Amino acid sequence: MAELNSRPYISLVIAARNDDHAGNTLQRMQAFFDAWLGQAKHYGVESEVIVVEWNSPPNQPKLADTLRWPTETHPCEIRFIEVPAEVHRRFQNAHVMPLHPLIAKNVGIRRARGEFVLATNPGIVFSPELMQLFAERRLEPHSLYRVDRHDVAGDIPAPRTADQLVAYCANHVQRVLAAEGQFQLGSDGLRKLDPEDIVASEAGIHFGPGCYPVESEGATRFRWMMNEAEISFERPPDAAPCLLLDAETGPSAGSSRVAVQFLSSSGDVLGAASFQGRAQLRLHVPAQISSARIRLRIQSQGLPLQRDPRRLDLRLLGVRWEDSRNSGWPTNRPAQEAGIHVRSVQPRQIQIELKPGAGSRLSRLDARVSDPAGNTLLQINADPLQMESVSEYLLTLDVGFELTGSPVSASNSRTVIDPDWILETADAKAGVDWTRDFLAPSPCASEMRNAAYLHTNGCGDFTLLSREDWHSLRGYAEFPIRPTHIDALFCYAAHHAGIRETILRAPLRIFHLQDLSGSGEALDDSGASAGVPKLKYDDVVKWINQMRRFDAPVIFTKRDWGLGDLEIEETVVQQGHLKRST
Repeated sequence: MAELNSRPYISLVIAARNDDHAGNTLQRMQAFFDAWLGQAKHYGVESEVIVVEWNSPPNQPKLADTLRWPTETHPCEIRFIEVPAEVHRRFQNAHVMPLHPLIAKNVGIRRARGEFVLATNPGIVFSPELMQLFAERRLEPHSLYRVDRHDVAGDIPAPRTADQLVAYCANHVQRVLAAEGQFQLGSDGLRKLDPEDIVASEAGIHFGPGCYPVESEGATRFRWMMNEAEISFERPPDAAPCLLLDAETGPSAGSSRVAVQFLSSSGDVLGAASFQGRAQLRLHVPAQISSARIRLRIQSQGLPLQRDPRRLDLRLLGVRWEDSRNSGWPTNRPAQEAGIHVRSVQPRQIQIELKPGAGSRLSRLDARVSDPAGNTLLQINADPLQMESVSEYLLTLDVGFELTGSPVSASNSRTVIDPDWILETADAKAGVDWTRDFLAPSPCASEMRNAAYLHTNGCGDFTLLSREDWHSLRGYAEFPIRPTHIDALFCYAAHHAGIRETILRAPLRIFHLQDLSGSGEALDDSGASAGVPKLKYDDVVKWINQMRRFDAPVIFTKRDWGLGDLEIEETVVQQGHLKRST
C-alpha cells in the first residue's frame, strides 16, 4: 500500500462506482471533494477520505482517474479501495445489484485509520459549524453522532470553491430529514404545513422540531408529538386571544395520565396540565404577545409499542385560535352548560371559577397533587358535597413552600409559572382504547427498560462513531439485498451496546446535493427494478423490539466482516497524482 502519514482524527467512508446511476454522480462526488478538501484545509481537520469503489464497470475509467484533484490535499488524505468484480460475484443478487453500498462501507470502515469514522455518501457538504466541531476535536467515544440532513437542488453552479458550495447549499435548501420525518421548508426556513393539516393555513401556526408529519385514520387527521415538541405562531391581527389544542393521550401512556408542560423559548413554565383520554388545552396568550415559540414537554409511562418503534404519548387533532368565551368542542352546546375557568393566577395562589350550569349543582370535588409524570402524591376527595345550589363558585388554592435547603438568591430563582399565561384543561372525555388498536403497547413493555426512538432518518448520510465502537459492533449487517433500513438497525444495535445517541443540532448540519431525480435515494434504489428483496419494516421493528427486550445489540456479521480476510488494492492521491499500491 502507498505510504500514509500518521493517524488522522476522522475518516470519511463512502461507497460508489462510476456508472452514473444517479444521473450526476461524478458532479456530486466532485462537489463533495471540493467542499471537504477546502474546508479541511481552512479549519485544519486532520482527516482521510476513503472511497470504496465496488465492482467498477469494465468499460468505464476508475473514479480516481475521472475526478479533478488539487496539487495539495493536506491535511486530508484520499484513498480509493477497489473491490473487484470477482469479489462482487461471491454475493447473492450480484447479477442484478451491481453495488452493495453498506457492505462496501464496511470494507472502508474496517480499513479506516481515523480515531473517529463517519459513514457518509457522495454529494454531502458540511456546514462550517460542523467542520469547526471536527477541528476542535470535541467528539467523544461511546457516542453515536447523528444530524439532520438538508436537501439541496443538485444543479450545482460553477465555479465551486468550498466557500461557494457552502453558500449555495445554505441558500437553496428545499427540505429537511429530521428524526420526526421529512419536511418541505419555506423561504423563512420553517417547515411547511401539509395541504390538509390540523391547522388553518392562515392561522400563523407552525409545527417545528418534535412534531411528526400529519397522519390520518379515515377522515381524522392528527400529528403525534415527541416528548419535546415545538409550536410557533405569528398571531394574525384579528385572532382570538386563546390557543386551543385538541389533544389526546396515545398508546405509550397506557392507562395513566399524561403530563404536559408549556415552556417559553427561555425554558420558563407557562402552564401545565395532566389528563387521560381526550381534552382541550386552552392556552390564554397575553395580549402583548404577537409571536412566540412554545415547547411542549410531555411525560407519561412511555410504554414501547408492538408495531411502531416510536414513543407515542400525545397527539394533536387540531390547533386553532379561540375566544375564551367560546369554550368547548366546536359543536352546538347548551349556553348554560357547566364550565371551569381559571380566573386569576398569583405567585402562590390560583383562583378557579366553577359554574354548575342551569339545573345542576356542584356535587363532588376531587383534588389531586401529582408529579410531572402524572403519579399521584396526594389526593383529597369530597363526594358527595352538601352545598347550596348557586350559579357560581370560586375555588381558591393557596400553595405554601417551605425552605428545606440552602437559601437561593433571587438572581438564581426561576419562575415556575408565568402569571401572564393561563392554561386550562377543558371538556375531558374518554379517548381511543389503544389496547385494541394496531398501535397497542408491546406485551413485553415492562421488560424494555432502555427503549429509545432514534434519529435514523437519512442515517446513511451521517453515522459517526469512534473507530473502536465501529469494530466492536462489526459494522453493518452484510445482507446482499437492498440496503433500506439496515443502517437503522445498526443505530439501534449501537444504542443497546451502551453507545449513547447524540444529535448535533442547528447550526450544525449536513447539506445533501440531490441526484437528478430529486429522490436523494440513489443507493437505496439500486436493483429495485429487478425485484431485489429488502427488509420489511415489520421485520425491522421485530429486531428493534428484541434488542429492547434484552437491552443488548444484535450483531449480524462474522469476524471477517468488511472483507477482512482479503488483501485489496488501494490508490492514494498524492500531490495531485495517483499512486497505486503494488
